[in-house]
Amino acid sequence: MFELLVTGHNTTTVLVGVVTFLVFVKLVFKFRVRKPAGYPPGPPGWPVLGNLPSLAQNAHLQLTAWRGTYGDVFSVKMGLQDAVVVSGKDAIREALVRKAEHFSSRPDLFLMHCNNQRNGIIMRQYGPQWKTLRRFSTSTLRSCGMGTGIMEDKIKLECQHFCTALKENADQPFDLTHLLHNAVANIICSMAIGKRFEYGDPTFLRLMEIVERAMVLFVTAHVINIYPVLRFFPVVGRPYKEWMDLTVKCHDCMTDVIAQQQKSQKASGEPNNIIDAFTKSVELNPDSLPDQSLMYLLIDLFAAGTETTANTLRWGLLYLMTHPDVQTKVQAELDEVVGRDRPPAVSDKPNLPYTEATIMEMQRIRTVAPLSVPHCTTSDTALLGYDIPAGTDVLINLWSLHMDPGSWDNPDKFDPSRFLDGNGQLQTNDSFMPFSTGRRVCLGEQLAKMELFLFLTNMLQQFTFTLPEGARPNFDGILGATLRPESFKLIAVRRV
Repeated sequence: MFELLVTGHNTTTVLVGVVTFLVFVKLVFKFRVRKPAGYPPGPPGWPVLGNLPSLAQNAHLQLTAWRGTYGDVFSVKMGLQDAVVVSGKDAIREALVRKAEHFSSRPDLFLMHCNNQRNGIIMRQYGPQWKTLRRFSTSTLRSCGMGTGIMEDKIKLECQHFCTALKENADQPFDLTHLLHNAVANIICSMAIGKRFEYGDPTFLRLMEIVERAMVLFVTAHVINIYPVLRFFPVVGRPYKEWMDLTVKCHDCMTDVIAQQQKSQKASGEPNNIIDAFTKSVELNPDSLPDQSLMYLLIDLFAAGTETTANTLRWGLLYLMTHPDVQTKVQAELDEVVGRDRPPAVSDKPNLPYTEATIMEMQRIRTVAPLSVPHCTTSDTALLGYDIPAGTDVLINLWSLHMDPGSWDNPDKFDPSRFLDGNGQLQTNDSFMPFSTGRRVCLGEQLAKMELFLFLTNMLQQFTFTLPEGARPNFDGILGATLRPESFKLIAVRRV
């Protein structure tokens, strides 16, 4: 986010200097606010910029390092905005579960106002409208089959299409990023829109491209959330312009999708997707759902339902290729329990503890949402003895949970056995929260778990994955709206 402010452009340097001075004057004379006496401590920062320079790269790593100095609850200065960072299982549960009424809202981000995405479900402020939209989304997804055999059949079908596409690329190095994202996106499309898309469908490809770019740009353009005035200046304002261009393209694309589905909607029968259910509910009672929320709800479901699952699988493949012994153990367990004559089923899960442990370890070692989605306090509150005012941005450091040496032996090591007891059976750890917790827990947790299991087992049943000769994988990742691996090529070798 900060790298845009430190480019080598002389013009940009001068402009930023002027803007920084003006903002500083405004801060001193108009917005000088004293922190409460009991406010959490935190690292010193630069005038106006606060701690942004230290958080420009790998913010999750820096915040976790500061936890060692300042404890499980500390504060940082995001430019002119104060934020509180919550780490560790006890502090996170205290905030999100026991004090959920105080910590369940979302910050008022400028970019979310610009594209109206606060009308969706992810960034909507906590309150009656959010509760209404959450209940509608949960009940509709369940009626569409989430967590049932209906959804399992849809995922199995998509796994077949995906593995067929893998066979076409077998035995040669290729990047499966787009193929995998498209396959995973089709699952949420079947529930939200009522159909799947062929991988080469132009509308589908356009929507995927928009969402993937927006996920990256959200962090690059975050400086505009902090200093909105910068959007008017050359160079530093480019991410804002691209953000708004993407917004128009996304809205146009989603409007076409909604219109096509509403046109083909059957006059009778139970709704079998989000669009139909939303349309019928509003027709029966115009006040039943928040105004203008359908498009933004669909965008949220599409983006969140694709990025996290697809990137978890990509990270998992990267670790399995660099730990072939783990890949071999999973395949051996699959061969023994499932065999090769039928596809794996959710009913096989209890008999595949090592496979399940491997999936959990994939989620732990590279948390795809290391800082979750930002929260915001709805009222003055306290956390572990510190006073936190209403309207304070709160960052939930899930990375600190999953890489905590106090909860995990050798946390940097990829080791599925940490999720198995002495009898080889699955065991849980209360520091494992890949879907967060509390009232804002991931809406699609059940769906994601089913997808991870069925996609991974179908892939490993049919293929062995290896890295091309001389490949040097990078495990640092790129932090956008999610933590995704750098692009890499693999070789899918068909098992015989």
